[in-house]
Amino acid sequence: IWDTATGECLKTIYAQANPPVSLVKYSPNGKYVLAGTLDGKLRLWKTSTCCKTYASHTNTKYCLASDFLVSNPRRPSIVTGSEDGRIYIYDLQSQKVRQILEGHSDAVLAVSTHDSSELIASGGMTADKTVQFWAPKDQVPKLDFKKRKIVDEGQD
Repeated sequence: IWDTATGECLKTIYAQANPPVSLVKYSPNGKYVLAGTLDGKLRLWKTSTCCKTYASHTNTKYCLASDFLVSNPRRPSIVTGSEDGRIYIYDLQSQKVRQILEGHSDAVLAVSTHDSSELIASGGMTADKTVQFWAPKDQVPKLDFKKRKIVDEGQD
């Protein structure tokens, strides 16, 4: 933690084994920071304490994007790309994989979620070079895309 006025380092936080950090992102409420590291884990930090770890995706070589999917308060989630070409959706609280989305042919380096719809955009690496949009089936008719990818969503 740095003092922006003086540039002084006030506190440093470390993950176990101190892996390289590839992503940091504030939660929508500003109380947490999601950090992606090259040991294949996403850690949710509150101030200087790691309170949740998400670790089913693959992340050892590239900087992968991750995001909070909180548009549906019944299903708050963490969404991340993966080097295995899939998108992992974790339950924010239980840390379990809620769903895995398949459709890219290379590592998924980019993901972004919509702030008011359960919509995910994802981007693939060199062999893939596509941007894909993902939404629950019941929301697809509300979207205005020429080419659509429809995802069946499991029960809560």
